[in-house]
Amino acid sequence: MLDNRFKSLLRGLIYPVQFEEKPTDGVDRVLGQVVFAKGMNATPGEYLAAVEAGLQSNERLSGLIPQKHSEPDIRAYLAEIQKRLQNP
Repeated sequence: MLDNRFKSLLRGLIYPVQFEEKPTDGVDRVLGQVVFAKGMNATPGEYLAAVEAGLQSNERLSGLIPQKHSEPDIRAYLAEIQKRLQNP
């Protein structure tokens, strides 16, 4: 089960791509405008921890905010965020 802080950070990553055709198209923008801008008063390391916990969980990440993307699409997007944060 994800804690509220991790859920909040994941929402902060998913919200900006809710209207993208493909969430992975928004990775660069979200990294620049949210993660590296320390949005939500979080460091890139905190975002990475939230993404890793989310991807390891059985929670429905696509349900964290109302949006049209499937669970596999959201998980693929978060996996790309994870990859970029692990290898900046």
